[in-house]
Amino acid sequence: MNKKVRDYLDRWRDNSLIDEHTYNKIVSFEENTDTNPKSKAARAITLLGGLFLLSGLIGTLPLLWTNLAYWAQLLLLIVTTYFLFYAGTYSEKIEGGNLVFFKSGERASSFLFVLSTIALGITINFILQILDEINIFSVEEDVSILISSIIVLSYATYLFTRTKLALQHVALFYSLCFFLGSLGALLFPYAEPWTGGLLAVAIGTAWGLNTWSSLLQPSWLGYFLSSSTIAIGMTIIIETLIENDLLSIILLIIGSIVYVWASIELSEQIIFFIGALGLIINLPRLITEILPDDIWPPLILFLVGAVLIVVGLYLNRIRENIKTN
Repeated sequence: MNKKVRDYLDRWRDNSLIDEHTYNKIVSFEENTDTNPKSKAARAITLLGGLFLLSGLIGTLPLLWTNLAYWAQLLLLIVTTYFLFYAGTYSEKIEGGNLVFFKSGERASSFLFVLSTIALGITINFILQILDEINIFSVEEDVSILISSIIVLSYATYLFTRTKLALQHVALFYSLCFFLGSLGALLFPYAEPWTGGLLAVAIGTAWGLNTWSSLLQPSWLGYFLSSSTIAIGMTIIIETLIENDLLSIILLIIGSIVYVWASIELSEQIIFFIGALGLIINLPRLITEILPDDIWPPLILFLVGAVLIVVGLYLNRIRENIKTN
């Protein structure tokens, strides 16, 4: 039986959360359904061999690629994509313990699924290039990118709904950004740079709302992707549309303060850290705009210290809230 499960059961029994009878039933169930150690070893060895095979393939691919025919290149990409997906599916079945460089089979499968997502995007793009060269299916480059992004987004959505793991969460987010970005480039080819920032703000806001509604998990990752994307988008908009440097910096500082306030309301440290980072970056910029050069260095140290104190107070408040709850 998995050591962590045994430790949890011992702690629950010792604290009277479960009785001895329930404890014995759970232990008996886990021991009878636990994967055979030899089976675990066989699966781990098989996966390790596959990883070495893939590493060797990647190492020799640049030397062989230019000498291969189109059909051979395409076949190689398809096989690699399928292998990554199959290896991810296979490693999902390995329960407990470390697996090669990963702490669990679940994490190994998550990593392999991300690689398969990237490989799928490359494969689809390569297929469209071949079809264009042999005049079977000829489209503009922007349309080709859009088609690739739709397929990758569909695949990433499938993997996220299947696994709900952090790396699939990240892959889904950036697949969505890839799709919306390629769609925007196709529909508005001459759009101003600030529209890209507006799109980033819209994506980040939608992602944050879905995280808040518990649709996207883990929440800390959803809030990180949301808040960082909104911050980047707002920075692009402000720096592009506002020519007055002082006003731009003040608006960015206000935005960072809003982040700090939102982090306290949502009890999410990751949002607080992004807001604090914004303050650390923009407060020195504000000082250099309004004060002489020989004064701002010590003031920067003062402000950084003040921010660190706020961080400490915030973390203490979170700890007290946890105790209260």
